[in-house]
Amino acid sequence: MIPEDHLEFLDAIWTRQTPFTYCFLGLNILVFILMALAGGSMNEPTLMAFGVKANEEIARGQWWRFVTPIFIHIGIMHLAFNSYALWIVGPQVEKLYGSVRFVILYLLTGIAGVFGSYIYHPHSISAGASGAIFGLFGVLVAFGIRYGNVIPPFFKSAVGTSVLPVIVGNLVIGFMIPGIDNSAHVGGLLAGGALGALIPFQRPGTQTKPVFRSAQLVLLWLVAVCFYSTARVYDGPHLSFKNATRSVTHLFSSNAIAEDFRTAFNDAQAVFAQSVAEIGLRRMDRLVFLRSATAKSIDELRAAPSLSSDSDKLMAALLRVMQEQYALLEDIQRSGTITLGHARRLNENTVAFERVMVQFSKWAETEGKRYGIQMGKQR
Repeated sequence: MIPEDHLEFLDAIWTRQTPFTYCFLGLNILVFILMALAGGSMNEPTLMAFGVKANEEIARGQWWRFVTPIFIHIGIMHLAFNSYALWIVGPQVEKLYGSVRFVILYLLTGIAGVFGSYIYHPHSISAGASGAIFGLFGVLVAFGIRYGNVIPPFFKSAVGTSVLPVIVGNLVIGFMIPGIDNSAHVGGLLAGGALGALIPFQRPGTQTKPVFRSAQLVLLWLVAVCFYSTARVYDGPHLSFKNATRSVTHLFSSNAIAEDFRTAFNDAQAVFAQSVAEIGLRRMDRLVFLRSATAKSIDELRAAPSLSSDSDKLMAALLRVMQEQYALLEDIQRSGTITLGHARRLNENTVAFERVMVQFSKWAETEGKRYGIQMGKQR
């Protein structure tokens, strides 16, 4: 038989709502979707623009990078694993401590995890909710030790030292797999243990103290300010559904957006130069090949990723030039000879192409550098 007071405890605890677990889970997914629109979470310029932990940028004054990494994930598997872990452990802690204290525990342990990575891995970027998740595990350990004598015996299997095998197993995995930042895990875990020892859980039937409500509001305000600061200085790829589609097809490429942009641009440049040379030499036998190559380049330009509004305008201008060149090649093939009218149109296309190249060169010297895009120097 279960004592009546234990039944009351369990009923009060497990009927509590857990809105912030699902709010944080939803925010992780929302950020991931926005990153997909900006080229994908495997794309380094996107990661940097969205606010991953990067010591050099923090040193330049971007302090919000101690908070935003908690909600950023690098790749779909990273998001999936952390989402599952938060789905499992988040409701347990939020039911025990109440939503107000859960927000405090989650955000402070998440920041502690980022700080651990900042100290022990200063030369690499990092992100993820795992520091906060390990922090929640640390809270459960501290809870079991602190309240082991007052909670129902059968409840102890989910808290206290019973959680240690899960923690140890995940830390071992973190040390064995390259790329996992265990310093963030340890930082969050230690902070969770400390906070669990200091902050009392919310007993059934009690009201939340004003000090905890104030701390919750301050931390939520801090999250909002950090994301606002990130948006204010955002210099990553342009948000576009075209980028989202491309990010799905390049799940395992770290910089696919910039690479595809460069490929489309370089191919157009090479094909245009080749067509001008072949027409100048009156190589009529090459027209079929040139039309095919130009059509392929036009398709690449249409599908090119969106980096910014300026790059979109330049790519659109280059696309128009390539379409005019294709129409010229088509007319020459149809007529079977190169007329003065064709020569005039070729000259107009060449002037337009060179004008676009000048604009591209200026763009590459400023905004393009962020994506590793540079114009080759002529000698």
